[in-house]
Amino acid sequence: MDTLDNSTFAGVRVVELAQFVFVPGGGAILADLGAEVIKIEEPKGGDPYRSLKINDGRQTASANLAMEQNNRGKKSLAVDLKTPEGREVFLRLIATADVFLTSIRPDAIERLGLGVEALRAHNPKLIYVRGNGTGFRGPQANRAGYDASCFWARGGFAEALRPQGAAQPISPRPALGDHAGSTNIALGIAAALFRRERTGEPSLIEVSLLSTATWILSADIVMSKVPGYNERVANSNVTRQPLTRAYRCADDRWIQLMFLDPDRYWPGLCQRLGRPELAQDPRYASVDLRSEHGLELHAVLAEIFAEQPARSWGEAFAGWDAPWEFIQSISEVAEDPEVIANGHFFDVEVSDGTKVQLVTGPVSVDGSARPAHPRRAPLKGEHTMELLGDAGVDRATLEQLQKTGVLG
Repeated sequence: MDTLDNSTFAGVRVVELAQFVFVPGGGAILADLGAEVIKIEEPKGGDPYRSLKINDGRQTASANLAMEQNNRGKKSLAVDLKTPEGREVFLRLIATADVFLTSIRPDAIERLGLGVEALRAHNPKLIYVRGNGTGFRGPQANRAGYDASCFWARGGFAEALRPQGAAQPISPRPALGDHAGSTNIALGIAAALFRRERTGEPSLIEVSLLSTATWILSADIVMSKVPGYNERVANSNVTRQPLTRAYRCADDRWIQLMFLDPDRYWPGLCQRLGRPELAQDPRYASVDLRSEHGLELHAVLAEIFAEQPARSWGEAFAGWDAPWEFIQSISEVAEDPEVIANGHFFDVEVSDGTKVQLVTGPVSVDGSARPAHPRRAPLKGEHTMELLGDAGVDRATLEQLQKTGVLG
């Protein structure tokens, strides 16, 4: 049997009317897992992400890496949905779909005549999936929303991670909330497909950037209801738990300790630091005492770690079954042997022949996270004629619609 036939979502057709990263990223995960994902684009410019200029160094000479990362493996159909003719041929495609996936705001999607009821009139079994900034029930459901605004700022990350005394909040990394949210989109689709398989009933799936942030920060948010809870303590008090902190090495690299069972690891740490006498120091004999004397202990550990470069500490800690890691740069993560060993990169050749390396989705199925048949992101409208021809639209009609600009 062909590998694609064994893919998790082989035979599932997803029609995606979405832009930028958040929702299209969910489609990319489904495409990796074998679904046929059809990206609907406006004929003239297509997804604005194709031409977005951020001027932060992410552009390359030929390949649009951001577009490839979030749209690999898809097909593209370019159609003007604001025209009756375009909407008509689009609905013929919807009749063949399992899932409709969109990031268009609620009012706008209703104006297009593509709301839940409208599409289910043409396909009663259609799973309808939508993502936005703040959610679909409150008064701000139609508010514009992006990663940095709804996930990072409104979702609490900018404040939760702001260093004590910092003049301004820190900025997010590119598409951080988008990709967290896209995983939730993929999960929602998987759940809906499972439910429909079991019951025959389609679902309406909704994910927002704000809901993604509240889930990720849920450990803080549930505690915020406790009287006296200080949300800044964990971020600002470096001495509260000295064995769950990062320490600077002599070469300016950092090592992160994460000893949540500190009594278990404290003697071994003292031994590997070359300071076995610390294990017998009565000031540090228990978790409570180490916390009580946290300021002193933090200073002691900081001084010891600063004596040797990271390489030396790596050798000292080698073979120790304990939770610690060096803090890595993004470029180091890209070369991490465990990331490579677990197959979280794959190569594709883009339309101009350039070979680029992309990152897989986070889930490994049967030992592999890579798509069975890696394919580049589509060119705008690359599959328009093929897909609508398969949907039963005759060639003469397609050519006429293309001539009038309804199709691209």
